Amino acid sequence: MNIPEFSVNRKITVLMLTLIVCLFGVISFFRVGIDMMPDLEYPFVSVVTTYEGVASEDVENLITKPIEEAVSTTKRVKTVRSISKEGVSVVMVEFEWGTLLDFAAQDVRDKLSWIIDFLPEDSDSPMVVKFNMSDSPILFYGVTGMKDTIKLRTYLNDNVKPRIERLDGVASCWVAGGLEREINVFVDRDRLKAYNLSLDQVIGTLRTENLNISAGHVTRGYTEYLVRTMGEYKSLDPIANTIVGMHNGTPIYIKDIAAVKDTHKEVRSYSRTNRKDSLVMMILKQSGANTVTVIDRVKRALRDMRAEIPEGVEFHAVMDFSRIIKKVVKRTTFNAVEGAILAVMVILLFLGNWRPTLIIFLAIPLSVITTFMGIYGMGYTFNIMTLGGLALGIGMLVDNAVVVIENTFRHLDELKADRREAAKSGTTEVGMAIIASTLTTMAVFLPMVLTSGMAGKL
Repeated sequence: MNIPEFSVNRKITVLMLTLIVCLFGVISFFRVGIDMMPDLEYPFVSVVTTYEGVASEDVENLITKPIEEAVSTTKRVKTVRSISKEGVSVVMVEFEWGTLLDFAAQDVRDKLSWIIDFLPEDSDSPMVVKFNMSDSPILFYGVTGMKDTIKLRTYLNDNVKPRIERLDGVASCWVAGGLEREINVFVDRDRLKAYNLSLDQVIGTLRTENLNISAGHVTRGYTEYLVRTMGEYKSLDPIANTIVGMHNGTPIYIKDIAAVKDTHKEVRSYSRTNRKDSLVMMILKQSGANTVTVIDRVKRALRDMRAEIPEGVEFHAVMDFSRIIKKVVKRTTFNAVEGAILAVMVILLFLGNWRPTLIIFLAIPLSVITTFMGIYGMGYTFNIMTLGGLALGIGMLVDNAVVVIENTFRHLDELKADRREAAKSGTTEVGMAIIASTLTTMAVFLPMVLTSGMAGKL
């Protein structure tokens, strides 16, 4: 008994199997994420080295060139590019597609270990960074409110940021822009000279006084307590009353030679939202997490916190990647549905019978729902590539359905066969032809698997 005969003779069984498949397909549909493009691992590794206060030419000669020579000998390296700027060296290594990035990054670290002793002592150790699209923010908020951005930054860091970072799928939450608190000690040069002190003495004193130091432990009974000497500054007065030296037997305080002020860091950039000074809050997702799902969770969390947020603090979505993704996916889905409806209308126009048209109309969504199980099982998302594949599959499905139904109706009209026999024989006759045409279409796209680079991955 072949598939057509089994389907006709065991209608209830086939119906139950179809409903089971539809059930699992619907469950898979609600679990599949939405994204713009497939999740790809780009074969790029960057080596970042900082050397503060050094000109770009010296950075290139002392750091960039030795690193380039070392990493270029790594296996499967395609190209090596570099950027040397004042105080910073960035060497970008591109590997061949298909290279396992974790092993490639480890190979780069091994190569750097050979030359790290020959780099300048004042430079920082080279940092190997793997390129990952997940490291780019997916959601930008412009946050306005409160009297100044220093208080707003403190509130966001203490109350909003920790709750956002606890959400599933969120890697980190950055707060940037605005003013950032800084305690400045403005030293009077003339007073410093009058007391025979140096600026290094002032810096060293403040550094050694502003410390929390372990003082050992105390044991009582079966309990051991850790003891720490809390020496960090909590306000301006302890800073001003710090003894920095002695002059003729009299202690010299910081307030005698300097003015201590609670101000902000030097403003090198600023942000404004809706013509108001603001902060920028950026959300980064974890690698492999779905972009739209993570953004929806963040928005829901901010709505839940609305009652706790002080009056006047507003979150303005400056850039929301979920909007772009939803728009593209919605348009692609609409095109696929529109094509299916047009195909059914054309079939109804040419066949002039609602029965075969209804069969094709039901076959399209049933087949698509079945595909959702494969998409979910393979860990894919609804993106441009998968939805485009579904649209292509719908066209093939309609072609095959038309061939089967047309041959079945030929058996009904010309051979005057029974409906059951016509369905069996009509489908069996064209079965191999349909399989052959489908395999031919697959063979056309099969060479794309051998394509290298990003196109092959897609």
